[in-house]
Amino acid sequence: MSPATGSFRTRLLAGETLYTAWCLLADPNAAEIVARQGWDAVTIDCQHGFVDHLDMLRIIAAVQGAGTNVLVRTAPRDENLIGKALDAGVDGIIAPMINSPADSRWLSDLAKFPPVGERSWGPARALALSGLDKQSYLAQANTLSLAWAMVETAESLANLDAICSTDGIDGIFVGPNDLSVSLSRGATVDPSLPEVGNALDAVLERAEKHGVIPGIFANTPELARVFAARGFPFIAGGSDVGMLTGGSAQLLGAIKA
Repeated sequence: MSPATGSFRTRLLAGETLYTAWCLLADPNAAEIVARQGWDAVTIDCQHGFVDHLDMLRIIAAVQGAGTNVLVRTAPRDENLIGKALDAGVDGIIAPMINSPADSRWLSDLAKFPPVGERSWGPARALALSGLDKQSYLAQANTLSLAWAMVETAESLANLDAICSTDGIDGIFVGPNDLSVSLSRGATVDPSLPEVGNALDAVLERAEKHGVIPGIFANTPELARVFAARGFPFIAGGSDVGMLTGGSAQLLGAIKA
């Protein structure tokens, strides 16, 4: 866990709006630079990013060294990656393609120790970072790292109550791009679809009902502000690739102006 980890869950539960950067590049130096810019967290994307398991571990250490909370968006159905991320001491995991009660139970089993789940013992780095002895860490570990189930399909929307009520699921995280693809039956990628807006209302309502933390990915700063105004307390606001692309283009444009 990062030095700021003690306040991460507390701040979310208190209703603060926290923003995470999104890192796709397999470069600890790039992630550290991003982490030092004031984001509340950095999320390492192991699904669509260019990050393997070893890259992930190096990036986790770099972000924590910058004093910033770190999360991992895992690859679908990658049990090994979830365990390694938690054992490395991340503040949370975001698991994609959680569509059914069986999927959310699977995630909880991997992310939480008994009696909630079936997480395997081996938190060498997480234990050291926590500053706790083994027994104290075991007693607290299920609250030290948050588990978000991604809601990004029509099927997951139909199972929202069951997913949110699964013991061990701390939050639901909306992937609005995939959700728009699913709800339009492959016709478009458009988070501004009315159907997506209706789905967000359902997500926020169910999250409040079941006491879980809603999060969402925002493609643009404008969407991030819209999602914050709607009541999402945890928002992914931009990727390192997007920052590099936009900053490079802006600089070159200014040079040539």
